[in-house]
Amino acid sequence: MNSNARKLLRSNLLACEQRVLKLQYSLNKVTDLFPLTLTTISALNDEQEESIDALILRYSQSVAMIQDHIFRGIALVEQEDISDKSNRDKALLMEKLGAINSAELFGTATLLRNKFAHHYPEETAERLERLNLVIAESEYVISTFNQIKEYLHKKKLVE
Repeated sequence: MNSNARKLLRSNLLACEQRVLKLQYSLNKVTDLFPLTLTTISALNDEQEESIDALILRYSQSVAMIQDHIFRGIALVEQEDISDKSNRDKALLMEKLGAINSAELFGTATLLRNKFAHHYPEETAERLERLNLVIAESEYVISTFNQIKEYLHKKKLVE
């Protein structure tokens, strides 16, 4: 097994863990504001809006880091060729290896991340729906990251 791939995976795992810890912090900070309605969202103050924006950013970064860096690192140390695989195929591989429970659920998390990336202010009702989903999806991403860490330690792929 390539020791450079293991070092890179460990480094990416630590970086992702820091982002996930910030996601947990943001989640704890805004949970009491949810679920949002058209009335409550219009009454948010600047600090509350900023806290929700931080949650969305940290959610999006966590999903991206897991998908782009952790999945790739696992594939490298497991000697799986993913060079021609789509993100969905990578998630399916991670499910097959046992790193995550469900490629379908992870796909839902990435879909929500993509929807946040294409937010348009005039879509208030759709944005409200996405915002209300981010609480449960953030909890899922945190749980999935912890499952990945457990998988890596159990297989002794990182120290």
